[in-house]
Amino acid sequence: MGDAGIPEGYIGNLTPLQQRRLQEFWARLAEITGTKLADASGAASIRSAAASLQADVGGDKYGQSDAFTRYLASEPPEAIRKAFWAAIKNDNPDSLVLRFLRARKWDVEKAVVMLVTMIEWRGLQNIDSIVVRGGEGVGLKEKRNDDEEGLLLQYRLGKSFVRGLDNHGRPVYIVKPRLHSQKTQTERAMELYVLHTIESIRMLVKDPYDTSCLIFDLTGFGLRNMDFPTVKFLIHVFEARYPETLGVVLIHNAPWVFQGIWRILRGWLDPVVAAKIHFTSKPADLAAFIPRANLMTEYGGDDDYTYSYIEPRQGENDAMQDAEAIARLTKEREAIIADYERATVEPVSAQDRYDERSRLADKLAANYWQLDPHVRSRNIYDRLGILSETGEVNFAPKTGA
Repeated sequence: MGDAGIPEGYIGNLTPLQQRRLQEFWARLAEITGTKLADASGAASIRSAAASLQADVGGDKYGQSDAFTRYLASEPPEAIRKAFWAAIKNDNPDSLVLRFLRARKWDVEKAVVMLVTMIEWRGLQNIDSIVVRGGEGVGLKEKRNDDEEGLLLQYRLGKSFVRGLDNHGRPVYIVKPRLHSQKTQTERAMELYVLHTIESIRMLVKDPYDTSCLIFDLTGFGLRNMDFPTVKFLIHVFEARYPETLGVVLIHNAPWVFQGIWRILRGWLDPVVAAKIHFTSKPADLAAFIPRANLMTEYGGDDDYTYSYIEPRQGENDAMQDAEAIARLTKEREAIIADYERATVEPVSAQDRYDERSRLADKLAANYWQLDPHVRSRNIYDRLGILSETGEVNFAPKTGA
């Protein structure tokens, strides 16, 4: 299953040890979710891993041990199982699991703790109901609260957006902090914006490079633009809730005033995340990561794209009211999930298991794209035609921008 063009630790290029760790992860998760009869020793080892996080220096930066224990005590296995599969959108389930294994350096028990606490966190943040289902759709409401107004403001100002693909086919996400002022929106509005943006980028990434290229364009940046609470939240979600989603981070054209800020931020970052950060200052630096054809002209490339927000359109989310279609597609999805779980735990050869689960993962993704208009409000990438109804990504369309 190895491929020299795919980085090690990703689908298609797993070492024998990594394959075993992946299989062990699914076995542990099955014990927690009640997919099969729990192995007492296996369950005990996971709880031991949760406890050990507290003993590790800096090992429990986000309180995952307590969250894990609390969540398992408060939620029945079937509820945890449903919450896990609800977190799987267009993802290959293995891809999601591998993110957590890589983040925890292939320590199965600690990776399970991290994933389970992510599941609880998604529920507490109302990711599916408010962030994914609500999203930019709040622009169609007659009355909006301050958080919703603040969310829309970010898109209208163009503080960040995705444009093009980097050398590895990863979406390029551009952030322009010079357009930001901490005083013009609530802190929660910024959190919603961060979460909605990440969930939107999830729709654009593709295996095997299921990560993104992030550019912080610090042109014109000053202390007036600094927002430490939002930066802390951003670090938190990328490290603990959406691990291994950053392929590379480019800090572009940083002014001298950023030097002091960087010394503070570097101390907050996990070393693995910090290692992905590069400083760039000229077009040639960016061109080392992004093809010139995909690089916007303002950065020395050939893409003459100019961001312009397209407001939500009346009727674009009508499919979310089709209860019959939602029920039918959800039932189909549940059947595919059950087949996937059986294929994961059944004692067959490694190759047969891989082939069957790959087939079912494709089937699950196809089902998601049928379900997508019924559960996710449309965003700017839908309106631009960049994201098709079947999940294809094409940055060529320039309609409306």
